[in-house]
Amino acid sequence: MKKKILFITLLLFVFSTGYCIELVDRTYRESFSNDAVKEDFYKIQMRTASFFDRQTSSVNWLIESYRGTSRYSYDMFSRSFIIGKNGVLDAQAFLYDQAIAAISYLLAGQNKKIDRILKVCQREFPIQKSDYIGMYNAYKTDVPRKRWGLTPGADGNRVHLGPNMWIAIAALQYTAVTGKTDFVPFVIDMLKWAEGIKHYTMSDGEKGAASMGYGWEPPDWSKVYSTENVVDHYAVLKMLKKLYETGNEEIINAFKKAKYTTKDIDNEMENIERWLVRLIYDKNKQTFNMGYNPYGVDKTDALDTVSWAIAAITPERLVELGIDPFEMIKFADYNYLVSDNIDGTEIEGYDFTNQQGRRKNYRMIWFEGTNFHVTTLQLMSEYAKKVGEEELASIYRQKAEDILASVHKAAEKIKLIDNALPYVSKKPKEDEIFTTFAHDWEIPRGKDGNWVASSSSTGWFLIAASAFNPFDFDKTVKYKIFEKKEL
Repeated sequence: MKKKILFITLLLFVFSTGYCIELVDRTYRESFSNDAVKEDFYKIQMRTASFFDRQTSSVNWLIESYRGTSRYSYDMFSRSFIIGKNGVLDAQAFLYDQAIAAISYLLAGQNKKIDRILKVCQREFPIQKSDYIGMYNAYKTDVPRKRWGLTPGADGNRVHLGPNMWIAIAALQYTAVTGKTDFVPFVIDMLKWAEGIKHYTMSDGEKGAASMGYGWEPPDWSKVYSTENVVDHYAVLKMLKKLYETGNEEIINAFKKAKYTTKDIDNEMENIERWLVRLIYDKNKQTFNMGYNPYGVDKTDALDTVSWAIAAITPERLVELGIDPFEMIKFADYNYLVSDNIDGTEIEGYDFTNQQGRRKNYRMIWFEGTNFHVTTLQLMSEYAKKVGEEELASIYRQKAEDILASVHKAAEKIKLIDNALPYVSKKPKEDEIFTTFAHDWEIPRGKDGNWVASSSSTGWFLIAASAFNPFDFDKTVKYKIFEKKEL
């Protein structure tokens, strides 16, 4: 009797707080989940929204990217660790994580909280940064907004294309789900800004993709081109065009007011495809390279150049461009699929790169990347079924289910607040360094050597468990703006 009362109380709480929604078709979602994930799905919704509530700054409403980081930071000049007063990354809000939190709230039915995040970004975007506009890669969450805007954070000396485009992705998903067009002018402003960033010039003089943007410390980011950032840009262009094609009067008027057209979108998408196919696609590896820099094509292998390229460009369009998405998936499994031991339990997932990309003797599971690759496996399963590759469709579906179950098991084993996930499967000591790539970001260190909760990993787990592709609009999702139009 007591259990029954408790269950009814929980149900009342769930429905009264706006959780327990089915944005994605339930049958479709559950086709990629094992029994444990199916049973816990609504808990995952609740816990994820609860985690982001905890991470929300009461000072400027931004979402903090990590929870429980160490006071230790490594100084490159003295080559030693420095001890600060507080967690190095505890009061930092990376721009990309604002988008992941917004999409997570969308999947949990917390639309007012998405609106709040997007309004903070909308207000910040047009504020001048040196000679440029745009949003910084990171902001401080413990400093109130000033007259001149939010205070830049740890990565706040850069205005990069990708993180800004992710805010646009979140805004477009919000628009499609709710039918509210308030943020469409903001997205158009961001695309016009991206159009003004320095673009690559192809050998025949034709225009390629946009560079990473701006920065006030070396390197010169206007000479660096990132595949990851470029496919984010492509997704925004493609999605906005689909919204325009609904014939929604408010969206059409927003285009007219901004003097922006679908021809502008088509031109930029052609620039990106030209750059990707003629410069970045590696015919030997049958996948995309990481990008381009002043030394030439960066041939480092990276998971997101597979996962995000497939999800953003779509398998259908890749085939039209002469690129085989099945080979890309095969490349990802061969190079990035790893296992790691977490407190006596073997967990399977995907790494950032391969051994050559890190040039160190350790591998790790990148929980954020593992979850977004699950999303790619889900859509590849559907694509395989569509083109008659039934065996591959079954293999991808099963792999998506197995990896998602493995991540679920890791969250329960690690036992962070709200069952949050860490960034990776390694738990560095306070004076220990693990890096994503050979010379890239250090993995966040936890206070007293404990696990660090990651907003991106936690949010992407809900996205993957929901079988939701943020890079596109899909028939499996209840989109208000497409109610009277076929996707």
